[in-house]
Amino acid sequence: MESSVSAQVSTQPGPSPADTATMPAQACLGFLCHAIQVHQAGLKSYGLLVTEPDAAGYPFCATEVVFLDSRRNRRNDRGNRAAFEAQGDYFRRHDDAGFVADPTDLLAAYRRIEDSGREIVGVFHSHRRQPANFSWIDFRLHNPAFAWHLIISFHAGPLLQLQPFRVDKHDLEASIGEVGIDAHDDREGSELAYPGPEVVPLSLRIEGTPAEVAACAAALDLRRSMPPSRRLAATRVC
Repeated sequence: MESSVSAQVSTQPGPSPADTATMPAQACLGFLCHAIQVHQAGLKSYGLLVTEPDAAGYPFCATEVVFLDSRRNRRNDRGNRAAFEAQGDYFRRHDDAGFVADPTDLLAAYRRIEDSGREIVGVFHSHRRQPANFSWIDFRLHNPAFAWHLIISFHAGPLLQLQPFRVDKHDLEASIGEVGIDAHDDREGSELAYPGPEVVPLSLRIEGTPAEVAACAAALDLRRSMPPSRRLAATRVC
């Protein structure tokens, strides 16, 4: 039986060993490949992080990543577009900055996941131009039902960045200006990193065979930081 290894692949580490999210290397590689394809099509990725309810590390673990249909992004529907443009110049210049999942797609995904006995533990989305930060608008729009949020960034071109964050909004749900967006907002800089203590970076640890971990590291250009014994050939990652 082939041995199992692990690697930390997030841009930032968590402040303590306990601040770690996990994902199978095979699932992570599939996630990266699909996100690259969506980005190359000029679209934004977003979706759900799913796991079994008895998985180790629950809820900070994802055994599957479920993409919603980026072609059905409702960000630029009437009302939604005005709300995003009220968040600053960046959102007026880039009409692909932000996303609103199609309700039909979201409901269908929820039902499939629930029917399978799995649970949604987090969400993810891509940053097409911004670094892998958790921005003000990300914080305002994050669903407080989920404990964490994963960002994949294409900010550095071919060098992908992955960063999960633990997010706790429960004490701020009633705070004006901290939850949700509206067309009457008059904000600037909503794409910048949210500085509050409610958001904490997590380490992302992938686990799998040496070949699977090496393939993920290659996709993220992390192989140079891996021990030589794990630097296996991974010339075709997608």
